[in-house]
Amino acid sequence: MTDRTPGQWPVDHPVHLDPAPARDKQPLPARPLTTVGIPEVRLVITVDLTGPYDNSREVTSDLHEQTRHAVDCHTVVIRLGADALRAAPGLGSAIAGRFFLSARQVEIHVPAGTKWAYVAAEAQEYMRRYAADHAQMLAKTRTTG
Repeated sequence: MTDRTPGQWPVDHPVHLDPAPARDKQPLPARPLTTVGIPEVRLVITVDLTGPYDNSREVTSDLHEQTRHAVDCHTVVIRLGADALRAAPGLGSAIAGRFFLSARQVEIHVPAGTKWAYVAAEAQEYMRRYAADHAQMLAKTRTTG
């Protein structure tokens, strides 16, 4: 066994150091931080779902295949064709599920006309739900105190 008490540092011959006087603080030279002239770089991912599709499975499979190796990014641009919109009625949910954690902004480009405008609203609503659900799940897993 040992002669030390619990919590005692296990050094047999500690070295004693005399405290040295503090150095005089010299102010650092003031350099203004400027961002003028420095371009902002943002990662934008483009997903193209404008091909010919016959069913919902093909659309979601293509969405998954194009975003399989996607990383966190600033903006996702999703181009939807009429076939994809016709074949996949729950496309807003699929888009939200794919990007609610990895993108700050999602742009959905649809063919001209207001018929397909609901996809953007649907994706936005699902992104809110998924983000709130994720935050609630994280809050439950954190220890209190």
